[in-house]
This record gives sequence, C-alpha cells and structure tokens, in this order.
Amino acid sequence: MSRGRVVLAVLVLGVLGFALSALTWGSTEVPTVLAQRTVTVSGGDASPVTTAASLAVLATGLALALGGRWVTRVCAGALVVLGGALGAAAIGFLRDPRPRLETAAAQVSGVRETLGTPEVTAWPYLTIALGALVAAAAVLVVRIPTVQAGRRFERTAGQDAAGDPERDERVRAMDDWDALGRGEDPTARDHG
Repeated sequence: MSRGRVVLAVLVLGVLGFALSALTWGSTEVPTVLAQRTVTVSGGDASPVTTAASLAVLATGLALALGGRWVTRVCAGALVVLGGALGAAAIGFLRDPRPRLETAAAQVSGVRETLGTPEVTAWPYLTIALGALVAAAAVLVVRIPTVQAGRRFERTAGQDAAGDPERDERVRAMDDWDALGRGEDPTARDHG
C-alpha cells in the first residue's frame, strides 16, 4: 500500500473512534421525584479514554503523512498502544457499566441509584473491534515505503552547478553570496 492510503486508513479509524465515543453505550432507569427517567451514557462519558485515544489516532495519521522513517516506526508503536487503549476502555465499561450509569443518574436525580439491570448497546463491542483494527494498522504502517524527509529537494551528487542548463543569473548571484558567506572567493571557478 502507498503512504497516502495508509494515512487515509488511519485517519478514518480515528474518525470512527470519535463517532463511536459519541454514540450511546448504555442506559438504565432512574427513579426521580415525579417518575422514572431513562439515563444514557455515551462512549466518551463512559470512558473518556475513547475520545482521547481517537484524537491521538488522528494525530498519528497526520504525523505519518509528514514524517520520515523513524517517525513511521514511532507511529506504528503508538497505534498498537492506542488500539489497546480503545479496546481496554470498552472492555472496562462492559465488565461493569453500573458505576458510569450511576454517575449519570446522580446528575439527573441527585442520587446515585438506578433501577434494574443496565442495558448495553452494541457500540462498546464495535469499539473493541476498532481497537483491534487500529493495532493491526501498525503492520501496514511498518510496511509503507519511506522517503527520507528533506532529501526530495536536494541536488544529487551528479548534479553540479555548472552542468544545470536551467540556471539563471539570479541563482548564480545567490550562490556567489553563499560562497562569500562561507569565506570563499566567488570569482574562483570551483567555489561550488
């Protein structure tokens, strides 16, 4: 795969993480003074790690777009950690959703009390799958071809100043000033 496609895939995974953290992960009934109310928690409320990890996945995608070989390797490691964080956050909620729902209940009724068993949606399970995909994306990141940053615009060894037909006087004048700055005589033939 090309670097652009891998970067796009990582950015899409980050956006999906944001979307899943905005959706409802669980709900329960809460007693209030007048009647029972249903309270819900989103993925971001259930576990703020999901939102933070999704933002970090997006940042990793941007770093991949701009970085060289070492940045790519660091990004691959970061994706493994971020995928694990997304999965662990969803698993933590699924193990015991009651504390997060009780916190939401306290905001509605002032009492940390819920009725019945909490209902959990499919979104935390999809977040676990997304975490696995983010971690698996690290394999693609390691395999993309890298270009040394900064080398794209430098002259190659065989390209010398005198043999370049597109040079004009302005460029030559700048080279002369550079030679003066290095302490060289610009009137000398081989000042570079």
